[in-house]
Amino acid sequence: MAYARARSAAARFRAPQMAAEGDPVTIAHPEAFWLLLVLIPVMLIQWREYVQGRRDLAQLTGYWREQDVLSLYLVKWFFSSLFFNAALFLAVFALAGFSWGQQTLEQDRRGLDIAIAADISRSMWAEDVAPSRLERSKDVMRALLQEFPESRFSVTVFKGSALTAVPLTQDLHAVDQFIDAMDPNMYSSAGTNVEAGIRAARQSFATATNRNRVIVLFSDGESLDGAPLRAAREAASAGVPVFSVAAGSASGAPIPLPQGGQVIDERGRIVVSRVDLESLAAIAEVSGAAMVRLQDADAFGRLVREIRRYETTMTSDGFRLVAVERYRLFLIPALLLFVCYSAIRIIRWKGLF
Repeated sequence: MAYARARSAAARFRAPQMAAEGDPVTIAHPEAFWLLLVLIPVMLIQWREYVQGRRDLAQLTGYWREQDVLSLYLVKWFFSSLFFNAALFLAVFALAGFSWGQQTLEQDRRGLDIAIAADISRSMWAEDVAPSRLERSKDVMRALLQEFPESRFSVTVFKGSALTAVPLTQDLHAVDQFIDAMDPNMYSSAGTNVEAGIRAARQSFATATNRNRVIVLFSDGESLDGAPLRAAREAASAGVPVFSVAAGSASGAPIPLPQGGQVIDERGRIVVSRVDLESLAAIAEVSGAAMVRLQDADAFGRLVREIRRYETTMTSDGFRLVAVERYRLFLIPALLLFVCYSAIRIIRWKGLF
C-alpha cells in the first residue's frame, strides 16, 4: 500500500524528500490544452497587422529610408509576437496543472472523514450478489456507520452525473435514512460516470481540515463516461485514498427491472452486466488504497482493516506524501515573456515606433 511505503520512508527521511526520477506526470486539467487553439487566430491577427503595418510605413516613409524602417519594423514585430505567443503557450501549460515527483508534508491529523460514493446506475440492480449489488452495498454502508461512530460521513450518488446528497455530517441517523432510500429511480441521469462520482465525493470534504479523509467507492466499475483513473490520481495528490468495493461477479448477471422484465439492448437482447475488477483495482492502486470484492465473506472486515491501517499510519506519523505541483515552472517564464513583450511594444526604437 502507498501509505505503508510512506511510513517506512518516513523512518529514513523526516525532512521533505523528492521522489525518485521516473514518477508519473499527472495533469490536473488536461482540458486546458484546448486553449492552445487560441494561438491560431492570434497568429493570423498578428500577421494581418504586420502586413497592414508594412503597407502604412511604405506610404509614410521616403524611398531612401523605406528599407531601414521596414527592417526595424520586422524585427520589432517578430520579437513582440514571439514573446506574446510563447507567454500564452506557457500560461496554458501552467493552467493545466502539471505535477510530478512527491514530497512529504508534515502535519498532525486527528479524526476521520469518510465520503461514500455510491453507484446507483441500473446495473446495480443485478442479483449476482444476493440480494442485489445495491442492497448488499447498502448493508456495508450501514456497517461502516456502526464501525466508525466518531467519524463524519457524506454520501454522493452517481449515474451519468454525480450529486452529493448528504453533505459531510456527524448525524449518522440522517446518513442511514438516506442510505435506506437509495435507489436508481431517485436520480434521473443516463449512463455511468465513475469519474464524476469520485470528484464529487472529494469535493464534499471540508477545505480546511487536519482530519484524515477517505473515499469509499461502491460500484461495479462499468463506467461508460469519464476517466476515473484521472480522478483517482487527483484524489491521491490531495492525500485522499479511494477504497473500491467491487459489486458484482466476473460472470455477470441480467439487470431486473422493478416493473418486471430485464434490461435489453437496442437489438432486443438481454443485457448482462459484469463487474470491471481491473478498473476498480486500478482506481484503488493509483490512489494508494485497496479494493475489496463485495461478494467475499470477509469483504467488510478487510475494508475496515485497510481504513484503520491508513488512519493509524497517518495519525501516528503525522505526514503524507503529496504530488509536487509544477505550475510555477511555466507561470514564471510566461510572466517574464509577457514583460518582455510589453517592453518591446512600449519602448520606441530609434525614436520611430
